[in-house]
Amino acid sequence: MRIEIVVFDGFDELDVFGPFEVLSMAGLTVELVAAERPGPVTSMRAVRVEVPTVLGRPDGVIVPGGGWLNRAPAGAWAEAQRGVLPSRLAAVAPSARWMASVCTGGLLLAAAGLLADRQATTNHNAYEELRSYGVDVVEERVVDAGDRITAGALSAGLDLGLWIAERELGTATADRVATSVGYARTARVFHARGR
Repeated sequence: MRIEIVVFDGFDELDVFGPFEVLSMAGLTVELVAAERPGPVTSMRAVRVEVPTVLGRPDGVIVPGGGWLNRAPAGAWAEAQRGVLPSRLAAVAPSARWMASVCTGGLLLAAAGLLADRQATTNHNAYEELRSYGVDVVEERVVDAGDRITAGALSAGLDLGLWIAERELGTATADRVATSVGYARTARVFHARGR
């Protein structure tokens, strides 16, 4: 299974590297990708990463947040305003087994039209904005709607990664990774209706 995590200038580091670490440790192939072109990308706290490729046709896609709540000039909100990333996400969604988000990355999925009339979650400070996209907001850390999986704020990215590991490779693998990183799996996963 190949998972691509889309990064963009202003992304939140924990949204990306939490799931990246967990899924890599589980034995899945995980790669950072860009929406438009390979090259350097700078996070919201000035961590610079060299992104080798662009969003392709992976089995799963994870979209981080960052910079939405404060309307930063670089981040998820800026990407939604530009429209390129939401358009790419919408184009890739039909061929992916699932699309996932961490924190306000859920608003990028919503901006792409991928969460309308579904149950999903995001950062608790952005629930009302997510509702404005026609989403039935569930106040949980991880919401699994089958082909859409959303996680709440920041540290919920670890829960998302562990849940995806469990979904794809089984409970024993997810538990092994959680033990290895010293993370107690206490978050329950909300399973959305009708998916």
